Amino acid sequence: MANMNNTAQNPTDNLTKGLTDGEYIVRRGPQSSITMCYFENITNDQAFWKSENSLLTSLPYFIIQLTLMMLCIRLVFGILKPLRQPRFLAELLSAVLIVPSSTANIAFFQKYISPAKSTRTLDTMGQLGLVYYMFLVGLEMDLTLLKHIEKKALYNAVVTILFPLGMGIGLFFLLDHYRDEKVVGMGGAIWALTLTVTSFPDLARVLSDMKLLHTDIGRLALSSAVVCDLVAWALLVLAITMVNQHFYFLNVFVMVGFVLFCWFVVRPALSWIIRLNNSSNGGMDHELLIYFILGGVVIFGFVTDACGSRSMVGAFMFGLIIPKGELGIRLIEKLEDLVTGILLPAFYWTNGLKIHFHTLNDRVNIIVVPIIIVLACTTKIISAFIFSIVQGMSAREGITLGVLMNTKGVLALIIMNVGRDLKGFDEQMYAMMTMSLILMTLMVKPIAMATTKSAKQVKKYKRRTIEMSKHNAELRILACTYSVNNISGIINLLEASNPTKQSPICVFAVHLVQLTARRVSAMLIVHDAYHRTPNIGQENQSHEVEESEHVINAFQEYESRSTEVSVQALTVVSPYTSMQEDVCRLAEDKRVNLILVPFHKQPDVYGKMQDEEDAPLRAVNQNLLSTSPCSIGILIDRGLGESQGQNNFIMLFVGGADSREALAYAWRMAGSASVNLTVVRFVLTTTTNDDARVVTEQEKERRLDDECINQFRFKTMYDESITFEEILFSYGNEIITAMRRMQDGYDLYIVGRGEGAMSQLTPGLLELSDCEELGALGDTLLSSDFAGSSSILVIQQHYVRGAKEGGLRAASDHKYNKHKHMTWLSHIENAYR
Repeated sequence: MANMNNTAQNPTDNLTKGLTDGEYIVRRGPQSSITMCYFENITNDQAFWKSENSLLTSLPYFIIQLTLMMLCIRLVFGILKPLRQPRFLAELLSAVLIVPSSTANIAFFQKYISPAKSTRTLDTMGQLGLVYYMFLVGLEMDLTLLKHIEKKALYNAVVTILFPLGMGIGLFFLLDHYRDEKVVGMGGAIWALTLTVTSFPDLARVLSDMKLLHTDIGRLALSSAVVCDLVAWALLVLAITMVNQHFYFLNVFVMVGFVLFCWFVVRPALSWIIRLNNSSNGGMDHELLIYFILGGVVIFGFVTDACGSRSMVGAFMFGLIIPKGELGIRLIEKLEDLVTGILLPAFYWTNGLKIHFHTLNDRVNIIVVPIIIVLACTTKIISAFIFSIVQGMSAREGITLGVLMNTKGVLALIIMNVGRDLKGFDEQMYAMMTMSLILMTLMVKPIAMATTKSAKQVKKYKRRTIEMSKHNAELRILACTYSVNNISGIINLLEASNPTKQSPICVFAVHLVQLTARRVSAMLIVHDAYHRTPNIGQENQSHEVEESEHVINAFQEYESRSTEVSVQALTVVSPYTSMQEDVCRLAEDKRVNLILVPFHKQPDVYGKMQDEEDAPLRAVNQNLLSTSPCSIGILIDRGLGESQGQNNFIMLFVGGADSREALAYAWRMAGSASVNLTVVRFVLTTTTNDDARVVTEQEKERRLDDECINQFRFKTMYDESITFEEILFSYGNEIITAMRRMQDGYDLYIVGRGEGAMSQLTPGLLELSDCEELGALGDTLLSSDFAGSSSILVIQQHYVRGAKEGGLRAASDHKYNKHKHMTWLSHIENAYR
């Protein structure tokens, strides 16, 4: 006979059911508990299998149930994916939908799909999945970030912990007050912890999908979520250790001692083993070390289980003390699919066995149930909203922060199951909490997307360009690098940008890394210049982390060479398909004037571009050109800054807003003592367009170009390091001939991309263009031989999207219409006369 304390598939059953392989005896116990006994014959001398029918053994049942659960999760997730709902909601809804159906009074399901005895294997595999899942959560969490947490995030975490704790206890006793049957236990504490927790891994995925990862509201929510999770987890461990223990105070001391032993003894020992393994003297095989750690997860779980707590507590602690680096990434890669794809669905199935929504209105007023569910779903939102209002944030930001802090995940489901196992609440309360959890998860993304979209429409980003900036204003540049090969060219270009005390340069150095793993942990992959990866040996760091360290070190070295330069280094991990959205949000958040990105091809030793191109990087650059909220420059680095002494730069001016922006940047560079600048203006002598409207637009552009050039010449007439030349042409193809006659030996060509300009100089060149993102002149310089090994900088000025094709920038029209600019133009012309 085998005894099981389980929830009956029908609580009203009190009878004996005869089945093929034995019989079940179901009896009702106190406090709605169910005792189920069954007999199974496992001996058979006439066949190879011990069981009379191999289909009735535990493993086939488990495979059938697991396959059915995985198919249902995939189907539900496919339906919810267009609605941008998280995977956790699909997993929870699958358990709600499929398990009650399979356990209904259908003989086929009860016999071949989900017999009561099969829950032993299913529950065992589900608990094993929880152990390794909590190990992954601890492995991804970096406690060193708590040293750098802002007070604002800490205060928000305190508010969103205390208020839900009180509300959870109050809702539990409110429901218990209106019920005929009272529940004695710690259900109030469990309900409070469920409302308190904010799943930080799930929140990181939500923020990444919504492109809020690097915004102020995203960083605030993510930092607060770490504190909420740690506090909720600590309170849960304390509750588990104390409940139903005669010497609970002794168990608490044992658990505290175990935690201290792990942190101060096991953690340094693991770091020493990893360093020994990576040393040149040899050590344990890397694969063997991974297997050793995977086995240690079970051992730690066994120890905490013996100490009166749960095995998943030990697994979480073991993952928390493993040093972050290449080893942790490899462990995640090995366990991710196994845990989330195979083991956790078993946990969801057993969780579905405990859900009975038909009990929601049992023994309680029908009005009380929705009130409690609504209060449970909104308590976290209300607390974060009150905090944001006190901090002076807008109402939209308060609602966004509240719904983000209300993100739930597997940890909330784990807390609910612990409360159910500890008999803290019955079927009705469990169903009510499950319904609240579904609604809370369902509302996060829609509400957050609506509030952030509305805020973006209300507060539009102010257009920033170098041309429109004041000469004594700070120049803010977002410098992007894809690999270490891009660092030297970007830094040398920044050094030539002439930072001064009156006009300093603020650089946001961003290392762009492709996101390949399914699990996202923004707290580990996004860092500033002062947050370093733990020093556990260079060999143990992943390739991406190692490159990020190179980027940080290089830009910090650049910052140390000049007091007029400030650098903030970041690492952005994002899919290539949406990477431009992260860059644009960073540009908006940091209010930059210029985004610098490297070209998608690398030069060979002779400076010639290699035939092999990186198509994803090219797509990122093209997307940035069309969506950038500020000016953008593409740098083709062919050894910029490697020559000693003076740098000779040349700027080719063909007209239009992009050429004016390029001239403004080149003018700034010319202020440096190490830069000699040559400006060549190509002027069209004739026009053949008969459209009066187009001629008028061309005339406006021409007047703006004249004003810009005259101002430049007037202010640099006594600067011997600047040379100006004006060449008249009738046809665009003659530009190439003129450039060939120019003096060679320039280190950098600076040109405007030409997008939206009304110039007739470049149509002939565009027909032969291979890289439209470089414009006509940029592509000509890249593909021709007269540029030699010179670097090329192609600049596009920001313009208002939605303007008519080939039209002027909105700011250009505004500038043209101002009378003071016309007066300044007349003043310059008179000065030259």
